[in-house]
Amino acid sequence: ISGALGLMVNGVMGELPEKLTSMLHIAHKNSQRLSFLINDLLDMEKILAGQLKFNIERLPLAPLLQLAVDSNTGATIERMISMSIDNPLQDIHIAVDTQRLLQVLSNVISNAIKYSPNHGHIQLTVLQHQAQVRIVVSDQGPGIPAEFQSRIFQKFAQADSSDTRQRGGTGLGLAISKELIEAMHGSLSFSSVYGQGASFYIDLPIIQIPPATT
Repeated sequence: ISGALGLMVNGVMGELPEKLTSMLHIAHKNSQRLSFLINDLLDMEKILAGQLKFNIERLPLAPLLQLAVDSNTGATIERMISMSIDNPLQDIHIAVDTQRLLQVLSNVISNAIKYSPNHGHIQLTVLQHQAQVRIVVSDQGPGIPAEFQSRIFQKFAQADSSDTRQRGGTGLGLAISKELIEAMHGSLSFSSVYGQGASFYIDLPIIQIPPATT
């Protein structure tokens, strides 16, 4: 359904009446939200059942970060939000499932985009502490209310759970992300002062690559 609506919204079926086009955009957006919810529910069920498979590989971190930023750039254009990567540690390698790490990065970045103001900036920073690398995703949004912080990684948790909330989401993204990162021997945490934005921290073990032999 989502695919068919997408084709119509993008003009594959030819020019459509303005009123119909408006309704199709609404239907397409809602079908995408439903698809996200179904995928999140399936992932959570697989995690709880211990059936989520991982394809762990030794990979350089820098290209994965760039891919995560590039794949989320489209969501920033309409509101003119900028993103940049500060990564002085270009040679760091990690052992991760590419698809699952990108899923976590996308969840955290999309949350940052969702809560950023128009013309805001999202900063990805790479830090090293002993044998771990830390990926920091920081935004300039309103921050996380203190009363919600203890529940932020719970399933279906949302700071605004009202029927009229302005920002969408399934309330599963961060819960799933935490499970995925921990399955890859890392951790997911955050810090936030309400009114001053939020920073999410993805910590992963660094894999030492032996020097090439001559």
